[in-house]
Amino acid sequence: MIKNKLQDQILLPNKQTKLFFYKNYFDFFINQYKKNLLPNKILLSGQSGLGKSTFAYHFINYILSNNENHPYDINSNTINPSNKSYNLVMQCSHPNFFLVDILLNKQFIDVKQITNMINYANTTSFNKSIKLILIDNAEYLNKYSLNALLKIVEEPNPGTFFFIIHNSSRKIASTLKSRCVEFKISFSSETRQKIIYDLMKYYNINDDNKVFNKINYHYNSPGTTLNLINLIEHAVDDNESSDLKDIILKLMQNISKNKNIFNLHFLQTLIELFFQKKIHHPGDKKKIFYNYSKFINKFEEFKKYNIDMNNTFHYLKEKIIHG
Repeated sequence: MIKNKLQDQILLPNKQTKLFFYKNYFDFFINQYKKNLLPNKILLSGQSGLGKSTFAYHFINYILSNNENHPYDINSNTINPSNKSYNLVMQCSHPNFFLVDILLNKQFIDVKQITNMINYANTTSFNKSIKLILIDNAEYLNKYSLNALLKIVEEPNPGTFFFIIHNSSRKIASTLKSRCVEFKISFSSETRQKIIYDLMKYYNINDDNKVFNKINYHYNSPGTTLNLINLIEHAVDDNESSDLKDIILKLMQNISKNKNIFNLHFLQTLIELFFQKKIHHPGDKKKIFYNYSKFINKFEEFKKYNIDMNNTFHYLKEKIIHG
């Protein structure tokens, strides 16, 4: 397990060997698969950080490892790290699995990624067995990659299954959504808290962790909470004494340096939390609400129109420091 600090890569969905609180979903999918009733175009949608991608990787491992050594443990929802298929998927070299995801430092899934996937889907599979295609962060498809994807999703080749992950903070094209069987993933607040505490126990994070106490975990999803702890610990040298404003400013600096757009979601979560806390303290609430609405609009414009990151961050810093 991890002590003191989380490791960046261990938080990636494909490396999560333990799945929490998905047993009902898992049992249903297994039942449909065994009866040959599993839809070949599955859309998993819901809030970011609920474990949708992790669930997809676990179910895919269940299928791929069925006749291998160290197969998937259904009872504990655990992937054995010694499993052959798990390691091949990790190395992006499994002949029956293909991943499409937004690349680091990119703002959209490129059409070339989809054409590469189509070429893979149209080739004869290993031992003529099924092909499992995972499209993560589907909300980042642009119009060109989306149009290319729609053609193959409309009529997939026999034995080909698509698992499409959609984080509902951004809209997904209705033309793609209508072609899939959608499963909306959600958990109650109580279940989310249980998942968070299970994750903290799994990663040896004490519930009196100073960074954890700065985050309103009732507001965040489990994955978001864990990633925020990780980001804050890496971005802020003295996180125990920094207030939320200092953490946000230092996190902006970290994101500007590393150009990792995945961290924008976590930055937005922290800034929203910052304004929520301001609203509950004495002050000019009209001004706070005004600055908060301006921030939301500015952030959405940045994501939608590909506005320069440094200009956007300069605006946000001014609102946070002087707002």
